[in-house]
Amino acid sequence: MIIKNICCIGAGYVGGPTMAVLAKQCPNIKVTIVDINEARIAVWNSDNLEKPSVFESGLADIVKETRGENFFFSTNIEKEIDKAEMIFISVNTPTKTYGKGKGMAADLKYIELCARQIAKVSKQNKIVVEKSTLPVRTASAIKSILDSTGNGVQFQILSNPKFLAEGTAIQDLLTPDRVLIGGDNTNKKKKLLFKRW
Repeated sequence: MIIKNICCIGAGYVGGPTMAVLAKQCPNIKVTIVDINEARIAVWNSDNLEKPSVFESGLADIVKETRGENFFFSTNIEKEIDKAEMIFISVNTPTKTYGKGKGMAADLKYIELCARQIAKVSKQNKIVVEKSTLPVRTASAIKSILDSTGNGVQFQILSNPKFLAEGTAIQDLLTPDRVLIGGDNTNKKKKLLFKRW
């Protein structure tokens, strides 16, 4: 699979800087961040990048350089999911306020909502990358949702934990001391993807 379009669901602290650097490093790939928060997307699209939704040293310069070239922001989530070959899920994972794990465990409701939306919209095979602070086995839960509610589309699920420190996220992304990606070892498509990328 050749990646031409990447969609990131979530325009916050992880999605914003990560996709900005990805757009800078891969100018031949169209990168679009989507979010249901219209005000947040409006800030990313505004000329006032000194106060973006997320402040990180160097982020505004990268956004100015890439926005409108191969880096975009939108609230049209379904359209961008449909166009993308690869989708990053970078939504909020708050602490549970109810049930088992209340006050300690991650609440995965937004991750699950994203998986259901991806399954509903997708008409072609997709690579889905979890890029949030998530507990072990979240990828299995995402795959279960995608496989049971999808339209016969095949999904490859990858985990790419974040290693970003607030204040140095851009530098961490440009010169990482490690890049960790995990997925299903039995899938030959994943190997092909990394050879081409």
